[in-house]
Amino acid sequence: MTDNTNAPRLGLLSCSDFLFTTRILDTARALQREVRILKDAAALASDSGTEPPGLWIIDLDSAGEAVSHVAAVREQYPDLMVIGFGSHVEVDRLKQARAAGCQLVVPRSKMTTDLVNYLNEYLDPQS
Repeated sequence: MTDNTNAPRLGLLSCSDFLFTTRILDTARALQREVRILKDAAALASDSGTEPPGLWIIDLDSAGEAVSHVAAVREQYPDLMVIGFGSHVEVDRLKQARAAGCQLVVPRSKMTTDLVNYLNEYLDPQS
């Protein structure tokens, strides 16, 4: 059995906004972090053979349906950090994401400014 404690943790992204998807994936690549697009959150919740991800980023404006799977996914992966981001004027949507289990819910502007910090913090091999 190989020891992967120094390998960066996997990040997941639920977002159908082309510009944000590109920004997040390009930033991750530049930081030598791996972020994959998550197309089926329900499948992730039931997949026990997957390497535990460290971070799941959900665009609440374009992939809000993923929020309905947060509780099940966090049950499967209790150490997973789930960050929801969306328009600051969609206050109810942001509140719903918090209630669904997103540990951090931020406006789009904060996601943009703090993206590097999130990727480094939650995908670091030591976290």
